[in-house]
Amino acid sequence: MIRRAQGQERARKSEYAAEARKGAFTEQAIETGSSIAIREFESNFAVELRAAQETMTQVEDVEVADAETPNLLDWWQTQLKELHNTVSGAASFLPTATREKLVGQIVSQEALLREQRDRLAPKKKFGFKNRSKVGTSKTTAPADAAVTPAAPPAAAPLPKADTFQAPAGCQGFRGHSGQTLIRDAGEGSASDFALEQLVGCEVRLLTTSTALWIRGLKQCTVFAVPVGGSIYVTECEECTLYLGSRQLRMHTSTKVAFYIHTSSHPIIEHCTGLTFAPYPSPLPITLAGAFADAALKPEQNQWELVDDFDWLKAAQSPNWAVLPEAERQPPAWFTKEGGQAEAAGAAMATSTPLDVRAC
Repeated sequence: MIRRAQGQERARKSEYAAEARKGAFTEQAIETGSSIAIREFESNFAVELRAAQETMTQVEDVEVADAETPNLLDWWQTQLKELHNTVSGAASFLPTATREKLVGQIVSQEALLREQRDRLAPKKKFGFKNRSKVGTSKTTAPADAAVTPAAPPAAAPLPKADTFQAPAGCQGFRGHSGQTLIRDAGEGSASDFALEQLVGCEVRLLTTSTALWIRGLKQCTVFAVPVGGSIYVTECEECTLYLGSRQLRMHTSTKVAFYIHTSSHPIIEHCTGLTFAPYPSPLPITLAGAFADAALKPEQNQWELVDDFDWLKAAQSPNWAVLPEAERQPPAWFTKEGGQAEAAGAAMATSTPLDVRAC
C-alpha cells in the first residue's frame, strides 16, 4: 500500500512538472512571438506521444508473445504513423527546428518498435539444409533471408475514434434486455469477448480474456475480472462498469461510472459525465487469482491519471471526475464480508448460456 501511494505521488509530481514546463514554454512563446497554433500543437503532440509510449511499455512488459501481442504491436505502429501524419499536416506553420525535434522523437519510437518486433517474433525452427541443392540456382534467396526483418505488413483496421469493433467471430453477449448474463470461470480465457447492444442488463464476466470489447450498452452494470490485454468502451450510457486491463480506452460515452484497474493512463475521447474510482478490493475468494490470471499487478493501478484527448488545457477536464469515496459501491452481488459464497452460488444458479454469434 505504501509503495502504491508513493508511486501515485511520483506520478502526480511528474504531471505537475510537465504542467510547469508547459507553462514556461507558453511564456517563452509569447515573448518570442510564436503563434498560439504552435503551442497548442505541441501540447497535443505530447499527449499523443505519451499514449504511444504507454503502448511501448505494455509491449516491453510482454515476456512471451501471446494472442494479444500482434494487436499491441500494430496499435503502436498505427500511433506512430498518426504522429507522422500530424507533424506533416502542421509543416506549414511549424519552425524547422521544432519539426525536426518532433520527428526525431517519432523515429526513436520506431526504432524501439522494430527491436520489440524482432524480440517477440516467432523463432525460426532449426533444420538441416539439402546440400545437393545449395548453389544450383543463381536466383535462390540466401538461406537466412527468411529471418531478415521485412517491412511491417499493412495492418488491418485497428480500433480508432468511434469505430472500435470486435474481431470477426468474437464470442459475446449481444442484443439482450433486462437479463442477468454470466460467463463462468474457465470459459474461453484465451480469446476475446464482446458485450454489444445490451439494455438494463447485469453482466458478470468471471473468466479472463485476451481483450474485451464493449459497445452500445445502456443502463447496464458490468463486472469483469481483469483481462490480460485491452478494453475498448464505445457508445455507452448510464452504466456502471467494473473493469481491469493493461490499457483502457473509452469513446463517445456519457454518464458512466468506471471502477477500474489499469497499468497505463486511461484514455477518453468524445465523452462526458464520466466518473472514476479504483477497482473493488479485495475480490471474493473465488476470484482471488484473477489478477495473476491476467498477468497484472494489483499495486500498479493508474485509475485516476485519465487522459482526455478533447481537453489539452492544464485545468481539470470537465468531462470526467473522481468519484467521491462516500459514493463508491462494490457490485451488488458481492461484498467484502460475505460475497464469496453468493458469487459462487449465483454463477451456478442463474448462468445464462453463452451467446457465440459472430461480431
